[in-house]
Amino acid sequence: MPTKTFLNLDKEKKERIVKSALMEFSNRAYEHVNISDIIKKAKIPRGSFYQYFNDKEDLYFYLIEIIRNEKMSFLQDTLINIEGIRFVELVKRLYDEGVKFALKFPLYVKIMDHLMKSKNEIFDKLMSDNLIIAEKIYTDLIDKDKERGYIRKDIDSSTFAKIVVQLTTNIAVEELDIANEEESYKKMIERNNKILEIIEFGVSQGDK
Repeated sequence: MPTKTFLNLDKEKKERIVKSALMEFSNRAYEHVNISDIIKKAKIPRGSFYQYFNDKEDLYFYLIEIIRNEKMSFLQDTLINIEGIRFVELVKRLYDEGVKFALKFPLYVKIMDHLMKSKNEIFDKLMSDNLIIAEKIYTDLIDKDKERGYIRKDIDSSTFAKIVVQLTTNIAVEELDIANEEESYKKMIERNNKILEIIEFGVSQGDK
């Protein structure tokens, strides 16, 4: 996490440093980002960087925390009062909001895309526990829908939860088009609805 020295900087300078870091980490994977490129964009001396953060990992963890907080705030209304909502409907709502988040904060989504694809030590430190927690929450919701008769009882709840976590976590970055938000949003939602339709109704056609 950043030092008090960083937190005490004026707003403009803090935002400039954060924006520079976001640009670098969104353009390439963590291991390929250099501090020298960040400080050049931020227009600060190298010595100042180490007054603000311990190292590159420290800065990166701070950015991920910013992204997490922003996304939780963005999803807050969707996550409130989910009791009684069918699980598949909840997934649709979460993905819909996730796409809106991606279009509003494309740099955030590109950074998370790099992280999710890396599966490295940094991923283990930042994401593995959170994904396990998400899978547990989804598993419980799936079990409730089984009890209410919305989901077949023979479906493995844990496997279904893992599939949905991957679906809602991995927004298709290649489909983001900030210059054409409406069309981009439409394509991503249609893609998700097709996947959920397959999940909900299956692929078999009668008895074979």
